[in-house]
Amino acid sequence: MKIKKKLYILISIVFLALIFFTVKTNFTANHKDILSINMAAAPSIPWDEEGAPVHVLETFTEAVHGNLIPFGDFNMENAVNQNTLLSGSFCTEKTCYANVKKGIYFHNGREVSAYDVEFSLIKDLFEKPEATFAYTLLEDLEGIEDKNGNVMSPLKRKELVQKNSILYPTGLLKSIEVIDNYNLKFHLKRKNKFFFQRISSAHLPIVPIEELTDDYKKWKKYPIGFGKYKVVNAIMANHEYFLKKVNPKENIPSNIKLFYADNDVGDIKMLLGGTQRGTQANDKIIIFPNIYSNGGFLFNYQTKLGQDPNFRKAISLALDREKIAAKGIHKELIPEDQMLPNFGWQKNYRADIPVQQQDLAQAKELLNKVPHELWQNKILTIPCYWEDAKDVNTLPYIQEIKTELKELGLKVEFQSNVEGYDKFKDGDENVLWFTGFAFASDDPNKNFAHFLKGSYFAHEYPTDPEYERLFQESSANSSKISESTKKLSEYFTRNNIMVILFNQRVSYAYDSKKIASLGEQYSGIKFEIWKVKMND
Repeated sequence: MKIKKKLYILISIVFLALIFFTVKTNFTANHKDILSINMAAAPSIPWDEEGAPVHVLETFTEAVHGNLIPFGDFNMENAVNQNTLLSGSFCTEKTCYANVKKGIYFHNGREVSAYDVEFSLIKDLFEKPEATFAYTLLEDLEGIEDKNGNVMSPLKRKELVQKNSILYPTGLLKSIEVIDNYNLKFHLKRKNKFFFQRISSAHLPIVPIEELTDDYKKWKKYPIGFGKYKVVNAIMANHEYFLKKVNPKENIPSNIKLFYADNDVGDIKMLLGGTQRGTQANDKIIIFPNIYSNGGFLFNYQTKLGQDPNFRKAISLALDREKIAAKGIHKELIPEDQMLPNFGWQKNYRADIPVQQQDLAQAKELLNKVPHELWQNKILTIPCYWEDAKDVNTLPYIQEIKTELKELGLKVEFQSNVEGYDKFKDGDENVLWFTGFAFASDDPNKNFAHFLKGSYFAHEYPTDPEYERLFQESSANSSKISESTKKLSEYFTRNNIMVILFNQRVSYAYDSKKIASLGEQYSGIKFEIWKVKMND
């Protein structure tokens, strides 16, 4: 009996050892097979169209939802692949046409049709204008405003219409006309050759209606798109999101883990100018030449300080943009004071004026004209929608900004990212907000549209008929390199509607032992995961 007992114990030990070895081997194999990407931002759901940072939302959408049209100068190969939906698109005067490819399928196995494009563009129009970015992105469409120039009221829900065995809210916005399953016509209020670039946005992903809840606000489980990757798991408590390639035969990274961490972990780490990542021995750092976003101060025009032109100009003149940009960790910052960067095609649309130089003496004179009780002996709290550093005040360029504002006579304290704070709220008492606007579109007017009546941002700009006029004039002439856009740029800059301090380029670090290269990326904003080349 004792011999049998010992034999059973031995067999059990061997069996448990085999299980442990098998699990360990599988874990190691699976770990090696997963490409982990540290998104370097305050944790957010990567498909949150209103709350996720631009680089997170654009990267996720590019991978999972795909695009309407190719993005970038050398990305035309996307026009024939699974990741781009339209086989053709063009505009004649105020009418635009789109052809949907045949044989493009959502991850649930259903073919994508023109009705899905229509639905995806209008699904957020059932909300109030300030609740979503949709109204700003669709601003070119006829009927998006009423006869008085006010943004239209939210769409009213009507009886759904069956198309291809799917029920859609179709025909509600007359300027979007579905001709058949593969063709659409758009009626614009003005000519705009950039129309398709603007609506091919991560804020307007093409989605299957049947995978959303009845209010179109949430996914029944995980997001469904037609891109190269599908979502297979999400550990929401840890903000870990897992993707798997759709076509097992395609020679691209098979399994992707998107996550957020402020420590130096991940096969690929989006740095965004922080100090805490990209320091490992095998890390190779890449700075993309394209501009990711600008950075600077938005003003709360609900407040007396925000409304005061002397206060805004004093802020702008007090800051040394060259010195601030020099404090970038990876030399990723470039001095700037205009909305459009002095880079690539966009430099043709910017105002022909030099970047603002620091003039502290004049800044102090202007600030002294502002009622002292509004700012003197007060600490101005500045919320941020920016770098994910635990304390944004530790960033060298933020420290420099604080020092220079102190020399002006203002006491400020930057507040690290606060969940849900992505714009000034109704009744908000904060005067300044530090953030920036990304350049994920070929439309020179796209970011200027955020400062219009009816924008998602309700309090970040003045009620200014002249600005509205200049914007309309710029948009009407955007089909050519336009003096109108230069005038808009100059007006925006001269009036300090936003005080821009620098442009930021995206910087990445990657593990060179595991990864051969990041591939031919056009922009770190839309990081094309499938272009990553792994070491053998």
